Amino acid sequence: MMTHDDCIRAARNLAPLLSEKARDGEIARRPLDDVIEAARDSGLFSMMVPKRYGGHELDVDTFFEVVLILSEADAAMGWLIGFYIEHAFWLAEYPEAVQDEAYGDADHVLAPAALNIAGGTATPTDGGYLVNGRWSWGTGIVHATWVIAGCIAMDADGGATPMMFLLPRDEVDTIDTWHISGMCSTGSLDFTIDDVFVPEDRAVPFLGLLDGSWGIAARNDAPLYSTPLVPILALAAGLPCLGAARGARAAFGEQVKEKIGATGMVKGEGNFGLIAEASLSIDAAELLMRDSLAKLLAHRHDAGVDERSAWVSQIAHAVFMCRTATNTIASLVGASGAMLDNPIQRFARDINTASNHVVFERESRYGDHARQLFGQPITNQLV
Repeated sequence: MMTHDDCIRAARNLAPLLSEKARDGEIARRPLDDVIEAARDSGLFSMMVPKRYGGHELDVDTFFEVVLILSEADAAMGWLIGFYIEHAFWLAEYPEAVQDEAYGDADHVLAPAALNIAGGTATPTDGGYLVNGRWSWGTGIVHATWVIAGCIAMDADGGATPMMFLLPRDEVDTIDTWHISGMCSTGSLDFTIDDVFVPEDRAVPFLGLLDGSWGIAARNDAPLYSTPLVPILALAAGLPCLGAARGARAAFGEQVKEKIGATGMVKGEGNFGLIAEASLSIDAAELLMRDSLAKLLAHRHDAGVDERSAWVSQIAHAVFMCRTATNTIASLVGASGAMLDNPIQRFARDINTASNHVVFERESRYGDHARQLFGQPITNQLV
């Protein structure tokens, strides 16, 4: 079993490989096998896995530091590895017998979790459901062993309940749709499920997953499992953006040291001011994320929807700050910044893609934050 410090060391040891392989992963449009094997060997995939399966049961503070370290090397792989880690938390929502089946003799499960509930339908049948649908953004599907897919489950009376279904990877087909300008190496292909039977114990109500009412804390003693899911999801999607911004800033500093004074590089005090503003924005964004983390760890499921919404809004705002700062840095690096082997342009493309995750939907998050200021109820249920 690994400790917090063990995981930090493992992440730091893995980061140089992610940086070295980042361009190759982009060209391949998928996670590289040797990168996934190195991540597997590091033990990080077991970070949020219950101890009874050989996992480490480490908390969100460890997750925060690990994903940030990896994302500063390569935001796309920080995203992928972070979501693999975080989806073990989702898996802990399922009954123990289902988890036993999923883990088998392994100490981790690699599973995408498609949040698009409207992507599929589930029709009740004896002992379970027949599931059909197509889902986009299948981050993790390339090396998956299991798949979590959101569906609308219909009942005999015509009612509809959002559910999250767990299926073995070999019951899912992929479609090569991943032609994209950012987060290229995640290989987040579309996938389809065609008339597959899923036993009823492998279906969890989506709202029960969000608020923890499906019994995750009753099945697991560690503090991690008393934590609301959506703020963890927001960090899983937000930390790669912070890592991208920090990575772009670090790369910019190294390149300027080599080229300062050359044509097209850092012309005058005005550009120094823009760079300083971008750098300070990145630092401020990190403080916002760390503040949300501290509140999450202090209150967990004792927090109501308003508090959880406020934390996610903070993380979203931090992501937007990082995006603006990274784009500023990319605009000031000069023509060499457009070369595909320059990490700055990759960080910029990655953050401009990742920051559009549904958990950061700008108008909704900002709108709800304003509503809270005026004492009005929030409208976004993804809290």
